[in-house]
Amino acid sequence: MSETPSENPKKVSRRRFLRRLAGGTAGFLAAGWGLDRLLAHTICRPGEWHGPVTDHFDGTCFFNPTVSLDYSTSAAMRWLSERGEKGHYPTVNENSCKPELAAEVTGSDWEVTMVNHSTLLIRCAGLNILTDPVWSDYTSPVPLGPERKRPVGIPWEQLPKIDVCLISHDHYDHFDAPTLQRLFQRDNPLFIVPLGLKSLLTYHLDAEPNCREKDWWDEVQISEQLKIVLTPALHWSKRYRDTASANRSLWCGFSLLVKNGPHIYFAGDTARCDWPKEIRSRLGAPQLAILPIGMYKPEWIRKNHTNPADAVEAFGMLGAEKAIACHFGTWQLANEGYQETLDDLAAALSAAGVSPEKFPAPENGQTLRG
Repeated sequence: MSETPSENPKKVSRRRFLRRLAGGTAGFLAAGWGLDRLLAHTICRPGEWHGPVTDHFDGTCFFNPTVSLDYSTSAAMRWLSERGEKGHYPTVNENSCKPELAAEVTGSDWEVTMVNHSTLLIRCAGLNILTDPVWSDYTSPVPLGPERKRPVGIPWEQLPKIDVCLISHDHYDHFDAPTLQRLFQRDNPLFIVPLGLKSLLTYHLDAEPNCREKDWWDEVQISEQLKIVLTPALHWSKRYRDTASANRSLWCGFSLLVKNGPHIYFAGDTARCDWPKEIRSRLGAPQLAILPIGMYKPEWIRKNHTNPADAVEAFGMLGAEKAIACHFGTWQLANEGYQETLDDLAAALSAAGVSPEKFPAPENGQTLRG
């Protein structure tokens, strides 16, 4: 409708304002939609797998055969709304432990150094093996948080050449694209990943990596002395808020089997489940189990993660000789406090009659041997 001189100036001004507001809102929504799609197809894109239907793959997405987990956006919003209840997590500028790496680790020996969170340097069979490497300060696609609370246990320039890199799944605290790019450019290691993760790795490396992409229970023969088996876990995968991107790649743990030597089990990320029983049945009891103990409060988040008591229970199911706690200490990813996690582990070990020496929670930079 055209404006005429006889119209009320206030009505004309209001109509102009509403038109500008509608145009601005439409432009804002269009820009937001465009940014949303850009993130979903670039830095936040999922992995991808095409293969036959199995007992944990429906032809498009992976799933847990026995338990369905809540990985929806509403669950994430509920978690964020409860963040005000989180316990204390101290910021540490210098680690109290320094890595003590042997010249070589062969035969029946093993050596593990805690780097941070789920990043551990495992040395056995004459090889250097790195799990879920993260040297970034933030476990997110952009540097907005969660922010690092303590330094890495091994500074990048002191990290020895890596022969094998194990990636358990695609979450940002386990799959850190900037670190993987640095590792690829420096060492070009053999990457071992679960189904669907090679496409994501290739995208972020912008190159074809030396990569073995395997299903649960598949084996990778690394050398005459070392075989690595991908083991099941109760978890999920997702790198963006939309449900359509969830579970497009698999999640797993790893069993490192040294000929005439140790069985070292790295659980990756998992919730409480019976998989440890089957791992022991198929592969034997580990000499060492590396088990996650963090990210378990509020209580409902335990559908996706193990608390210290769950980890001690898994230790018993595995029949392991020794365990090392991980998935805690560097980023506060849930509501429990740092000391609270250590106290809960001590209480769980006491209740189970397990000596604390058999299940330590190492500091960043601490080296353990067996």
